[in-house]
Amino acid sequence: LEARARAAGLPVTFLGHVADRDRLAALQACADIVLAPGPAETFGLAALEALACGTPVVASALSALPALIGPAGAGATDGRGFADVVQRLLARPESARRAAARSQAEQYGWPAAVSAFLAAHEAVPLITASSVGALPARTPGATP
Repeated sequence: LEARARAAGLPVTFLGHVADRDRLAALQACADIVLAPGPAETFGLAALEALACGTPVVASALSALPALIGPAGAGATDGRGFADVVQRLLARPESARRAAARSQAEQYGWPAAVSAFLAAHEAVPLITASSVGALPARTPGATP
């Protein structure tokens, strides 16, 4: 990929792994857009971190990321689609792009996570000592 970028004369810098969290946050904050083309992304912490830095994300439409990034970015299925989405996002005013990204990230803050956890916990019926006695006995090593 690096050789192709050099051969095409693209102004791209490949950084490799960035261990310093402050440097990584600064890099994400100064980027215009973050690309997440992988089709197997599950939750997408890197995408959420980019949004929190105010950077919109363009992700594979085949991953779980479009649900996470919402209106602060978009999904695409191929190279042309990624290019089209990037151009559309860059046509928006920078302040609007960054505000949308930060707003989307705020939906996944600790208050929202705690509320979702508590709601899930309350949805599970409580098992009391008396209800445990009503459960069928299980033979150790047997398949349930």
